[in-house]
Amino acid sequence: MTCLDTRPPRVEHLRRHAIARYPGLWKRITAEWHAEGAEDCAWLIYSANYLLRTHNVRWAIDPLTLRWRVPEAEPVPIVGDLAGLSFAVLTHRHADHLDLDLVRRLRGLPILWLVPETLRTCLIAETGLGREKVLVAEPGEPLEIDGIRVTPFRGLHDEPGERTRDGSRRVPSLGLLAEFNSKRWLFPGDTRAYAARLLPRFGDVDGLLAHVWLGRGSAQAEDPPLRDAFCRFCLDLHPHRVVLAHLEEYGRHAADFWGEDQLEGVRRCLRQLDQSVAIEQAKMGDRVLL
Repeated sequence: MTCLDTRPPRVEHLRRHAIARYPGLWKRITAEWHAEGAEDCAWLIYSANYLLRTHNVRWAIDPLTLRWRVPEAEPVPIVGDLAGLSFAVLTHRHADHLDLDLVRRLRGLPILWLVPETLRTCLIAETGLGREKVLVAEPGEPLEIDGIRVTPFRGLHDEPGERTRDGSRRVPSLGLLAEFNSKRWLFPGDTRAYAARLLPRFGDVDGLLAHVWLGRGSAQAEDPPLRDAFCRFCLDLHPHRVVLAHLEEYGRHAADFWGEDQLEGVRRCLRQLDQSVAIEQAKMGDRVLL
């Protein structure tokens, strides 16, 4: 496995470019996010970390800045630029999804944090958040917040290989169905067990934010082992659009760095399985119309 100190030249070029452009990217994203607009949108502030404006409410899923994953990156004005955030969903504790520094900095603002039960106690202890600001998101129990209906569910982040009693890698996590303005968008989050039958039945959804992961340590493989399983999982959730995210995460080893090299194979596989579904991609800095 290639270590982080010996990144392939292309990955290192992308990383340096990301560091250089991030302050301007952050400024643009937060300005667009704050602006009044009729369009429902999501902005990627990192590889799989979202600011959303739906029903003219501003919220977030796993908010995180580049500096949390790349220490050389410049700090950005988190508190001032994220004022107006109504609520945020934290899906799990992995470092590319939980930015403890960002949460600490925002602890003085009136933001509601929706978290898995396993995350509540440690989040309060490590960030100083008031207990009244942290709400356990119970799987299967819808919540109505500022006109947005969110239904959390247990994510499928567990994977084989961890040395535990039952032989699985346990990662308690949340997925989310968000409903707003007569639209339904599904955010399964990081997924390792591609078995849609293990999730609730959602019916048809307008869109799916799918986090690309095609097998541990296989990002440089010509034919990643879980590509077909990933694509079938996406389509088994009955989306009209599939948006591919979780790309170019600069805190990863090269063997787990998903980017352009893998996307064409994923697109080709999805098209072969179902030509009627629209396929898009979203990277850090992109805006997704919902």
